[in-house]
Amino acid sequence: MQRPYIDIHTHQHYPMGDNAVISIQNIALNHHEILSGKPCSVGLHPWYVHDDSLSLLQHMQTILHQNNVMAVGECGLDKHVEVPFALQQYVFEEQIALAARFQKPLLIHCVRAFQEVVQTLDRTAFKQGVIFHGYRKNWTLAQQLLALGYYLSIGSHCLNGSQDQVLKNIPLTQLFLETDTSAAATVEAIYQYVATVRSIPLDALKEAIYRNYKTLFNK
Repeated sequence: MQRPYIDIHTHQHYPMGDNAVISIQNIALNHHEILSGKPCSVGLHPWYVHDDSLSLLQHMQTILHQNNVMAVGECGLDKHVEVPFALQQYVFEEQIALAARFQKPLLIHCVRAFQEVVQTLDRTAFKQGVIFHGYRKNWTLAQQLLALGYYLSIGSHCLNGSQDQVLKNIPLTQLFLETDTSAAATVEAIYQYVATVRSIPLDALKEAIYRNYKTLFNK
């Protein structure tokens, strides 16, 4: 059976009825984006956390029960922005609690704060599954995250060869691929590149990532 492509995190809008791709559309509550009936993730991005984010957290509780809301995120920590880190941390932990309550995986945005994110996940004993989206760091850090059972999602930035070491070595059982905000690269192009780097058939890569999707989301 021909497996669909899985685009685990995207800001793109795929046409309705496109059975060749299963996409998890990002819904940023910070921007008051509206839920459609498509599979999506819902979260408060650390770039846009502010003092009245509590009301948005309350709003999250009213929509996380919907079947098409697949994950909480993107959420996390980012030391590259001026948003107070303590506030980011609080909102992140609140979203972890919601993800645990509604039994949803987390889609993590992390910049210069991997230690803090991992410590937070450990302290909260989160067990629903974690994807570090847009991973673009080295293989050493990747090994540490993989050893903890987390998934890594890699996007179009890999097309320049910068992630080849990670792509060659990551267990296929912990890999996802994504388009994120890129309109230039299709999910099909990213899959083809990764299959070439891994020296495996495209269909084998699609099968592996489809299984990860089924496992993570109990589909």
